[in-house]
Amino acid sequence: MDLFERKISPSSDFLSRRRKTSDRHPLRIILNSLTVLGLKIEDSNSSFKRVFCFTYFVIVLLCMHYWALSDVAWYFRNQVKEDMLAESITVWASVCTVDFLMLKRKDLLRVLSIVKKETEKLSPDEQRKYQKFVWKVCGAAWLFIILFMSQNFMFILHVDYDRYFSNTPLFFFYRKMPETQLNIYIRIDRSIENLYIHGLLTIIIALYILLCTNAKLWIKKCNLSSELHLVSEESTSSLEDVRRYRNIFDQFTKKIELLDDVFCRIVAVWLLMILVSLCVRILTILNPLTENTDRIIVSTLLVLSRATVTLISISIVAEKVHEASVSYIRKLDSILKMKSNAKNIAMYQEIQLIYTKFTFFPTHLTVWKFTSLNRAFLMTCIGMMSTYVIICIQLNPNALKGIMG
Repeated sequence: MDLFERKISPSSDFLSRRRKTSDRHPLRIILNSLTVLGLKIEDSNSSFKRVFCFTYFVIVLLCMHYWALSDVAWYFRNQVKEDMLAESITVWASVCTVDFLMLKRKDLLRVLSIVKKETEKLSPDEQRKYQKFVWKVCGAAWLFIILFMSQNFMFILHVDYDRYFSNTPLFFFYRKMPETQLNIYIRIDRSIENLYIHGLLTIIIALYILLCTNAKLWIKKCNLSSELHLVSEESTSSLEDVRRYRNIFDQFTKKIELLDDVFCRIVAVWLLMILVSLCVRILTILNPLTENTDRIIVSTLLVLSRATVTLISISIVAEKVHEASVSYIRKLDSILKMKSNAKNIAMYQEIQLIYTKFTFFPTHLTVWKFTSLNRAFLMTCIGMMSTYVIICIQLNPNALKGIMG
């Protein structure tokens, strides 16, 4: 009997592994990537870790604002050039993204808690599938970061730009070095800047895409029960079921609003960055050839590739969230079409209340609360970009000569 009891009792190792698995966040790899780059979202239990992460975050934040202000100061003494302005736009957008995200840190923690709870409701196969998707998105984000860093070692430096201001305070110590050593340190310095500027921006974009992908699963398990299709006029449980599902949908709407409150301004910053960067970089490519043309083209391709992936991804996943809510609402139509419920005024009013609220307050993700993120928004952005490119080619004399010659 003792032997039998020892066989069925779980071991301490098994319980500890199970506890660690339950405590593991589905977006852990993305959160760890942000922590490596200085952005610690979750609170640590250890006081030493809290102090270390806070100190690291302050240093990174000060450096990022220093880079942004240095870019602004550069234009007061020098002529504005398209390729340099395009790099500065990315710096400013990254700084604004980090600032807005940390201002909404408490709300972001609530969203992450929702993601963890809702993901645990999925089946093991669905959890593994989502975890693979998280790894793929994180891998693609780090691939972009590595490409942005590697371009500093592939091409020549901007002599008048890279050496004007220090990317880090260490520049004041090594700026008097010989030419060869100075170039090496500048390349390393620029790579460090790209690691944090492009790294934080790209990882936060990946975080938003993953949160939107997870958001459409928040209502997936809230399907209407088959009992609603078998109710009669005298049944009072059907009305209670409809009210219960209305409460579920209201909770889902509040969760989406919370997610949108965290990222709506950040998405607006990304959209502005993409549009302005496209305008500036198209002009740069259309200019006459220089020694920096190859670097400009490669940098433009990287930036526009990330912008394209960002626009398409956030538009599609945001529309999927809206479609999930619409499909949930449409399931109530089958109740109204039943003859037994045709004269049930209370049920009709309850369902009509859901439709009315959804009409005036649709469940969707937005760009700073003034437009919805969906495929129509994506096509509008593509149309604006295409129109601008055509206008630039028509108005730029060098481009016209190149095309006609």
